Amino acid sequence: MLGGCALTDFDCIHVLEAEPMNALPNVSLWRMPWPAPLGACAATLGDRVLRLQDEPGAILKALYRFDQLEAGTHNRACHLWQTAPYAPLEFNGADGVARVRHDALTLMLYSRQWALALAVLAPVAGIAPRSLLFFDRHGHLLHQLHVPDGTAGMAFEELVCAMLHPDQRQLPLPQPPMGDVEVAHLDLPALEQSWSVLREPQEFDALLRRYGVRRLRAYRQVRDKFARAVSLDSVPALLALAAARQTPVRMCCGNRGSVQSFEGPVSLPVWQGGSLCIRQPGVRFSLNMREVASVWRVRKPAADSIVTSIELFDGEDQRVLTLSGASGYGRLELPSWRALLADSLLPPEA
Repeated sequence: MLGGCALTDFDCIHVLEAEPMNALPNVSLWRMPWPAPLGACAATLGDRVLRLQDEPGAILKALYRFDQLEAGTHNRACHLWQTAPYAPLEFNGADGVARVRHDALTLMLYSRQWALALAVLAPVAGIAPRSLLFFDRHGHLLHQLHVPDGTAGMAFEELVCAMLHPDQRQLPLPQPPMGDVEVAHLDLPALEQSWSVLREPQEFDALLRRYGVRRLRAYRQVRDKFARAVSLDSVPALLALAAARQTPVRMCCGNRGSVQSFEGPVSLPVWQGGSLCIRQPGVRFSLNMREVASVWRVRKPAADSIVTSIELFDGEDQRVLTLSGASGYGRLELPSWRALLADSLLPPEA
């Protein structure tokens, strides 16, 4: 299934002892785990999969040639796919940030986090042909693009030929992740005071950096009026009620290299195994609830009101999904969003 590769699964790729440790040959003397789907792609490098040059900005700028693309952002729990053109694309070469806004799609791409680009020519590990994959230096899939079936022309093939990497035999080894450093003592009263006088929700990340605290640690320590844990069952209840009432919501799925959001009404979610799924024209959403460890109701000041969001975290304290009102992020929240929260949020399990 396109986009169905779980980043928590691992493929085993063989590494030759005589080769340098930054290379991936095709023969082996021992086994080393690689994050999926990178392992499967590396095993078919030069055949079903081709490596592209390490120039994400040039690749992104070339996407204007496609009328429609399926854009997908992934983390260990959440997958969000949307079909839309990649134009107009705003790219800032100074900071490597690209922005795409089209109707219900908003994309923020942090290309400096992208260390590897691959083109998939034939099906590999559930990934459809005519796909582009972008990985970080740890081997995790950040962003994925697919040329929809029925798209005419040779734009994909021309892009691959123009951006082909000279080495189609080996890939760089993924690097081990570095842990975040936090302060030992958190000045909680000062944090709450600074939180209460924020002018826009977008300033919150800078606030956390200033106090040297990770997001979830802050949520656990502040008072309930700032952040409060709610039941995991609140998420399916909220999405089902939003579908029934046709209340527009904003679903934001992200990682270090890509943040993608959909804004609008949603169809009724359905369960597929342990995943909560939404399928509607131009949108595919999947949330593996088995990977969700906690859910939080978070309130942040805005210019003229309080903005309330629902944030989901995995077992490694990484945020995997944010749900908010369609008019949030600095604008007045709709009464329908506030009513939705009041009628769907459940207290945490004992």
